[in-house]
Amino acid sequence: MPDLYSPPAAVLFPYGHIVCDVAPPHVRNLYEVPTVAKFKSDIDDLCRTSRPLQLAELEDLPRTRQGKTSGRRFLFSFDDGMREVYEVIAPILREKGLPAVLFLNSATIDNKRLMWRHKISLVMEKAKEKPSRIPPQLSGRPEKSLQAKLNALRYADQSLIDELATFFEIDFEDYLLRNRPYLTTEEVQDLARWGFEIGAHSASHPYFCELGSAVQEKEVSDCVNFVRSLGLPCRCFAFPFHDNGVTVSLFQYMSGQNLDLSFGTSEARVDSIAFSFQRFALDGGNANISLRNKLHQLSAKSLLRMVTGTQTILRNQ
Repeated sequence: MPDLYSPPAAVLFPYGHIVCDVAPPHVRNLYEVPTVAKFKSDIDDLCRTSRPLQLAELEDLPRTRQGKTSGRRFLFSFDDGMREVYEVIAPILREKGLPAVLFLNSATIDNKRLMWRHKISLVMEKAKEKPSRIPPQLSGRPEKSLQAKLNALRYADQSLIDELATFFEIDFEDYLLRNRPYLTTEEVQDLARWGFEIGAHSASHPYFCELGSAVQEKEVSDCVNFVRSLGLPCRCFAFPFHDNGVTVSLFQYMSGQNLDLSFGTSEARVDSIAFSFQRFALDGGNANISLRNKLHQLSAKSLLRMVTGTQTILRNQ
């Protein structure tokens, strides 16, 4: 498959969460994680065919996204504000002189609490040790296996997740204390001093399509205000999980919050919102796929969507 992938303004937006050789328990059951060697290989592949782009340059692109470009560019981003960004990812990017945007969840910075999906991963980890123990709270769920039942839990199930932790004798506070999975405010400020852009990723990492408009706005503003309270500009927002179903009105609200750029995760699609760009994952099912092959997959998706007329994301009011 030839490389036919042509994103808006010829910019590639690869994103991830962490990079490490052994995935920690709080993400181990959620997605596959690229190794350090794989991440470095992906960087080398990108640098051979594209040049890095600064966020300040990207801010000028929505007005010229249909215009001519001088070769393909790329901008890394990393979600959830986890400590591996500081310990592993940032040193590699600094060594290679590459920019990136780091999207934070304000509720978890300084290890104030575990994000709900990370709690689910810990429960899944414990459930593997005791597969015969079925929590009575899940007995009526339709999924066949216990792992499937746990993986199907949603943002609205947070009280249930805490009950399951009690059932499996998991102490989330102890895990936070011992493992410190998230960045501290001091580390965030270090990263900003090193030239990385700091963006907002919501307060508590919900699925936005499951929230009312008022709660969506609060998730945005709480996180943006937190980042700005650190003395950082916070010019961009990345939706947790995806931006499927997000309406024009929320993007208008974001503009009113002086957010210049928005990011989703719809890979080969083009957004009808001028300042919204779609990213593709480096982890999950792509953790063991070479970046070259991933771009070939995106080419195939892009071609199919052009043929079927589904390449553009149209937003409801």
